[in-house]
Amino acid sequence: MPTRQDWLPYGVNERAVVFRTIANQIDEYAADLGLSAGQTDRIKAIAEEYEYATRHYELNRVASRATRRWRDHVISGTAQNRPANAPPQFDNSPPPPNMRYGIVGEMRKLVAVIKASPAFTSSIGIALGIMPPNHVKKPLSQLAPSPKITAHEGFHVRIACEMQKMDALAVEYRRNGEEKWQNVAILTKLPATIYIEPAILGVPESGTIRCRYYNENKYVGNFSPGRSITLYGL
Repeated sequence: MPTRQDWLPYGVNERAVVFRTIANQIDEYAADLGLSAGQTDRIKAIAEEYEYATRHYELNRVASRATRRWRDHVISGTAQNRPANAPPQFDNSPPPPNMRYGIVGEMRKLVAVIKASPAFTSSIGIALGIMPPNHVKKPLSQLAPSPKITAHEGFHVRIACEMQKMDALAVEYRRNGEEKWQNVAILTKLPATIYIEPAILGVPESGTIRCRYYNENKYVGNFSPGRSITLYGL
C-alpha cells in the first residue's frame, strides 16, 4: 500500500488550515527552535497571504458565476417593465502588505528549518501540524480493488483501477440468471478495454463484473463489490 510522507496536504483549503495552525502555535516554540524574529514573522505572514489568495479567488469565482447569470438574465430573460438589478460586485479588498510569490515553497523551507533544529520533537511537530499523516498499512488479506467499469459498444468494457502495487487485476463476469462466474481477463496495465463475448452473438445482455488483485501468481485479498453492467453491440 502506498503511504504519504509529505506533511503538507494536497488540498488548497486543507493547506490553509495547516498554515494557520503553524502560525497560531509558532510563538510558543520559536525560541526553543532557534527561529529568528524575521522567520517567525514570515510564518505568520504566509498564513495571512495564503488565506487572502484563496479567499480572493473563491469570492471572485462566485461573483463571476453570478455575473454570468446576471448577463444572461439581462439579454435573454423574460421581459419585465422594471430596471435590471445592479451587477454582482467583485472582491477588491487589498492584499496583505509585501505579499510575495511562491509562499508554499517558502513555508516548506521554513518547516525544514524547524525540523532541522536540535530542539525539534515529534510533539512539537504534532502541535504545529507538520507531521506526516499516520497511515496504517492495510493487511493484504483485507485488500480489495475499487474499479471504475464502463460499458462500450461492441461488447467492450473499459476498466480503470488503482493497482496498489499488485501485479495484475483479475476480472470475472457472471450473466444474469447464471450462478457461475467466468474469468474474462487478467490485466497487468490499467486502464484497459476488454471484450466480453455474449451468450448469443450480437444480442445485448446484462450481468455483473467483479475484480480481485492478482500478485505473484496467486489471488490477493477480497473481490470488489459486484458491478451490474449491460453489454451491447452498436
